[in-house]
Amino acid sequence: MSVSVMHPARQRRLLRGWEPVQLIGRLRIEAAKDGVTLPKTYLLVRLLFLWENHRIPLPGYYAGLIARVLGDVSTGTRSAA
Repeated sequence: MSVSVMHPARQRRLLRGWEPVQLIGRLRIEAAKDGVTLPKTYLLVRLLFLWENHRIPLPGYYAGLIARVLGDVSTGTRSAA
């Protein structure tokens, strides 16, 4: 029997009761503050699924965006951005 470990970012998203699209909307707002345009929503939904299920690694920039929106997933605190 294998035990699946949930990604900390997914845990924090679910604790807030957010659907993936709600998180993506907030990621877009944070990225816009940096002057960055994120890919289309359908692609981000797919990527978020892959990241949350440990299928592919979470890239550094997206990890930073998620930490800004959900808080630092390792410490459970929200950054002051």
